[in-house]
Amino acid sequence: MTTTNLNATPAIHWEKIKVLIVDDQRSASTLLKSLLTPLGIKHIDLADTYDEAVRACRKTHYNVLITDYHLNQALNGSELICLLRSKRLLSSACGIMMISGDHSTEVILSTLSVQPDCFLSKPITNTTLKQKLTQTLKDSEIRQPVYQALEVQQTKRAIELCKQQLTQFGHNQKLSDLLLDLLVEEQAWQQLQPILMFLTAKHPSHKVAVVEAKVMAHEGQLEQAIQHLEALIERAPLCIEAFDLLVQYQQFNHRPFDALVTAKRAFQLTPSASHRALIVAQQAADLNQPDELLNAGRVLANHLPIIDISWIVRFAEFNAIFEQLYFSPRTNQSRRQLRQELKGIQLRAFSRLLPAQQPFLTTYGHIVRSRFYLSENKPLKAKRRALIGLSYYFEKITKLPSVILIELLPILINLGEVLLISEVHQTLSLRDQFDGHSLQRIDALRSNTESANSIKNLALQLSEAKALIVSHPQQAIRLYDQILLRYPYSSDANLGYLDAYSRQGSAPEPQDQALPQDQELPLEQQQIRPYSRLRRQAISVMPLPADYEAWRSRIFDQLDNIPTKFSEPPANSPCLLSIELAPNTETALNADVSNVARPEVIELAPVNPPQ
Repeated sequence: MTTTNLNATPAIHWEKIKVLIVDDQRSASTLLKSLLTPLGIKHIDLADTYDEAVRACRKTHYNVLITDYHLNQALNGSELICLLRSKRLLSSACGIMMISGDHSTEVILSTLSVQPDCFLSKPITNTTLKQKLTQTLKDSEIRQPVYQALEVQQTKRAIELCKQQLTQFGHNQKLSDLLLDLLVEEQAWQQLQPILMFLTAKHPSHKVAVVEAKVMAHEGQLEQAIQHLEALIERAPLCIEAFDLLVQYQQFNHRPFDALVTAKRAFQLTPSASHRALIVAQQAADLNQPDELLNAGRVLANHLPIIDISWIVRFAEFNAIFEQLYFSPRTNQSRRQLRQELKGIQLRAFSRLLPAQQPFLTTYGHIVRSRFYLSENKPLKAKRRALIGLSYYFEKITKLPSVILIELLPILINLGEVLLISEVHQTLSLRDQFDGHSLQRIDALRSNTESANSIKNLALQLSEAKALIVSHPQQAIRLYDQILLRYPYSSDANLGYLDAYSRQGSAPEPQDQALPQDQELPLEQQQIRPYSRLRRQAISVMPLPADYEAWRSRIFDQLDNIPTKFSEPPANSPCLLSIELAPNTETALNADVSNVARPEVIELAPVNPPQ
């Protein structure tokens, strides 16, 4: 790979260039427009908010996006770029220019994470702007063929195009870095060695040093790779990629405390990077250090990536790590304190979210509390908490993010809520992309064949019993008795049982006394009686879907008033007999949400969630 004449770079036709300027200060964007107009650029659009930027990019194919970092909104400039890319509203050839008067470490590293073509410091001069814009446009055109190959997943073709472009137009830092990453991704170590030697001699950079460490690790020299990265961090304390790789290698080398220290340093440099918060939290959980885990959770809550649905995925990932620590051996007092701290983290996150996103977190919070109640053997409380969380979406389950539905499924399975299991499964089966956390949960559900078979049998038994309620209520009661031995809190089974019981004639008073408040009878001590308060309690204070709510009201009228004419029970759900524990994920993306090309798109809900 040799360097040739840089004069071969493409010519720029300024009159054809389209530019979008995003700045919440209209005076600043107008001034910037006045600096661009003398260059001959005729198409310059201004956006004051990220919403306006999204709408503009839907209508126009821009050659350059110029955005201020601080937008005085829910999103900063880096997050706006991520949002536009995730929605595929920016082409691979679009040049990115970030502007800011803030030179703090966080702003610089956050900006570098989205790989802009340049960073302009305020105030901006005519000369600097023209120079940076010219270089951005030329770099964009040079790399366009490479990104086009990557868009159609032709990695080997992209590697060859990188080499061709670098040979034809000379050294380009962004293209060189991309070439190194692609060669590592393809495990093309033999191709990598001569290119590394050339770049080390002619164009040394932090990226080159990082890739050298990867080569050492590949060759089994893990300790040397660690020392190489530690030396790089001493020379370049803001090389965040070196920190991330060092954490991995320290973990592989069984140095968990060193890995935690390194992860914390990286996280302190980039507190808005949610994936680094999760790395710190996981290290802290593994080392049983709750204070470090909770601190990572607080910072995560303050910087949730609210640009798309990934924020709830990140929060679910944090809760999974939290529960690893929570369910480890510890005192009840310690667990109460941890729950209280988690509640505070949820409140922080709630204040960070947009109003339309807050109901999702409310629902998820109820699901987490339901899991805690199940672990304490309080199934009635667990059921009520889960149904309260879901009740806002009973008639619009399709509006919920996949990660919430998947987190809810094990609870519904445990309680035998067949109707809701069916609706959740039907919703998930229509989605073809899932984040990495959700895929892990789905795999765990699929591996539990005992639960899968039990739920399928439950659906069949409920269908059989419901068919007998009107014609043979005594037989229905016997079938429901058998079902309730296995699923004593199932709404379907308890409703069906009481409906069948009410059709025998006059209903005597319950034979057992009500349980004291906040106390539940252990399953092994529950005796099946003709009509117990426990049967009624399992459904009387629970929010239920509309059809089941109406069925419950009719049953209670039948039990309390003994009407001479009985109503029909609701028909079976169409999916009742085809229940699966998890959706078909053969076409799902087995990757973290940050790598998903087409993130899940879900219409945001109104503002008033259940309390």
